[in-house]
Amino acid sequence: AETFDWFKNLDPESLRFLLLATWYIMLWNPADVEQKLVKFYGGVIDGPKVLGLIEAMKRRFVYSDQYAWAVPTDEAIGVLCEHSPLVEVGAGRGYWARLAAEAGADISAFDAYPPGGAEENRWHHSPEMFFSVAQADAEIAGRYPDRTLLLCWPPWGSDVASRALRSYRGETIIYVGDEGLSTATPDFYAELATEFTKVRVVEIPQWPGIYDRLEVWQRSAAGAAG
Repeated sequence: AETFDWFKNLDPESLRFLLLATWYIMLWNPADVEQKLVKFYGGVIDGPKVLGLIEAMKRRFVYSDQYAWAVPTDEAIGVLCEHSPLVEVGAGRGYWARLAAEAGADISAFDAYPPGGAEENRWHHSPEMFFSVAQADAEIAGRYPDRTLLLCWPPWGSDVASRALRSYRGETIIYVGDEGLSTATPDFYAELATEFTKVRVVEIPQWPGIYDRLEVWQRSAAGAAG
């Protein structure tokens, strides 16, 4: 928590710019990243804070790779249990699925590239799994109209979430993410809001600059008619 205290004085847009700029500089200037960052930010942010940011970002990617890109809580997992049975598309290592199953939920998990499979999963690089995740594309959601669809941090800029949404014929979607800034796409979120109605929001721990949460959506009358 101490690492992130200094973020509190930054407005959301400044924080987002800071995180993106830092990440780009890290990618393109790995040899002298500290000097480049200090020069880029000038006197606004000092060296130790910049290095603290870098370490925090590294930890985020390590933990997300090892576990999941969203941070679960007891309340969030409880919501999954309330809406069991579930089908998860893009389950990754199956961390959320395992927690839900251990809490009593009935969940089937799928991913186009399960870690440890024949094709590399770009979001999870080692083969260790928490739950049995079968290989299937996003359209697998269409085979489970009797289950709640779980979409937990679908890849940013990808059509995975949209394809799952368009295939799904059930009544409830649990989405863990934001409006398309860091997960899925703005078009997906707009399409979701067209066919479904948001009925519940559950806050989850957030990394700095990330504004994700768990949302429960129910198919609206207009969506059912369509």
